[in-house]
Amino acid sequence: MVKLIEPNIFDKIKSGDEIAFSKLFDEQYPLLCFFCDGYIADIDKARSLVQQVFVDLWIKREKLNITHSIKSYMYNAVRNKTIDFLRQQKNTIQITAKIENTQKIPFQNIIQEAEINNRINNSINQLPEKCREIFILCRFEGLKYKQVAEKLNISIKTVEMQMGIALKKLRKSLSGSKSINLFAILISKRSIFITG
Repeated sequence: MVKLIEPNIFDKIKSGDEIAFSKLFDEQYPLLCFFCDGYIADIDKARSLVQQVFVDLWIKREKLNITHSIKSYMYNAVRNKTIDFLRQQKNTIQITAKIENTQKIPFQNIIQEAEINNRINNSINQLPEKCREIFILCRFEGLKYKQVAEKLNISIKTVEMQMGIALKKLRKSLSGSKSINLFAILISKRSIFITG
């Protein structure tokens, strides 16, 4: 279930409430990183840019006048920060096309996709370490079972068994959503932000 941001959380942040700021960071940071990574395909840089947006928010909090939701403000701030970064990298043609495509997608859909991917990543990160490593190599790096077995110096049978465990655990973990089959999304996509 997606956490709802407190309606008056920015008022608390504006008055210097560090707990409210930490809460906003904890709830929105992974989603904003995924959102930023969708533009630049560099998760380390995405984390850095999102962190800078939070730093800017804290420094400028008293001067800011956020009339809409803090969530919308944060997504727009990250988007603008990312565009500035891409312009500095001189990827003008590539960024223009990417931004135009993103602008055609309803804002709510972008947020929803980020939240879905965050839930998927949380489920992946709860897998046992070896199981998670094998799953990521197979699903996100596209390695065949034989290649994974050679890379990790284990038998193909072990890879098959660990993948079976991973898929069973993930199916169970992601089965709670009535509106969206998260497990189907998981096994059909590789461009998902993996943390931890």
